[in-house]
Amino acid sequence: MKLRLLLLLAALPLLAGCARKNLSTPELYTAHCARCHGRDGRGDRRHLDRYPYLDLLASPMVRQGDRAAVRIRIVDGDGPMPGFARRLTPSQIERLVDFTFQLGHSPEKEHP
Repeated sequence: MKLRLLLLLAALPLLAGCARKNLSTPELYTAHCARCHGRDGRGDRRHLDRYPYLDLLASPMVRQGDRAAVRIRIVDGDGPMPGFARRLTPSQIERLVDFTFQLGHSPEKEHP
C-alpha cells in the first residue's frame, strides 16, 4: 500500500506536465466555451428558447460592445454558466473577451 502511494506521488509531477497550458485562444474557447455557446458562438439551437444568450451574437452585452460585462460574466458566471476565475488566468480571460467580440466577424461569416 505504501509503495503504491509513493509511486503515485512520484508520478504526479509527470502527469501535471501532460496538460497543455499554452492553448491558443480558439483552443481556449473550444475547451471552455464551445460546449454551450457552440463553435461559432451561436449556441445550441435546442436550448435557445430557454437560454437565449447561449447565442453570444444575440447577447445585449456583446451587441453593445460592453467588454467589462463580458469579462465579469466569464469570471463570475451567471445562472447555468459557471464562473472561470479559478480555471483561467486573467490573460486567458481577456483573450476570451477579445475572441467573443470577434465571433461575428470571422471571414467564414462574411463570405457564406
